Amino acid sequence: MKVILEKVLVLSVLLLLGGAAIADTTVRVVYICTINEGKSIDDVRAANSAWVKFVNANVAGAGISSTILTPIVGDLTAGRFIYTDSYPNVESWSAATASTENGKEGMAIQAALEAAGTCASNSLYNAEVS
Repeated sequence: MKVILEKVLVLSVLLLLGGAAIADTTVRVVYICTINEGKSIDDVRAANSAWVKFVNANVAGAGISSTILTPIVGDLTAGRFIYTDSYPNVESWSAATASTENGKEGMAIQAALEAAGTCASNSLYNAEVS
C-alpha cells in the first residue's frame, strides 16, 4: 500500500510540475507599426482596447492581452509603435485571427485597427518565462 501511495504522490508532483511548465509558455505576436496620418496614439489605444474586448468575448478560454509599446530611446521615428499580443496557446491565436476575419463586428474592429495604424511586419513567437 505504501508503494502505491508513493507512486501516486510522485506522479502527482510530476503532473503539477509539467502543468507549471506549460503554464509558463504563451504565444506572442509582435507587430511593427506607424500611426496613420490624421490619427493619434489615442486612436490606436481605442481601437486596440476594442479588439482586446472583442477577442476575449469571442474566443473560448480567452486570456488574451495586448500591449502598445512606444519608443523611449533608440529609433524615435515619429508615430512608430509596436503591438505585442499575448495568447495562452496557438489555438487561441488562430481563433482570435478568425474572429476578426469573419463577421461584421470582427471585420469592423479590424478596419478600425487598420485606420489607426499601418503595420509593416509581424511575427509569431513562443514565449517562455525564464
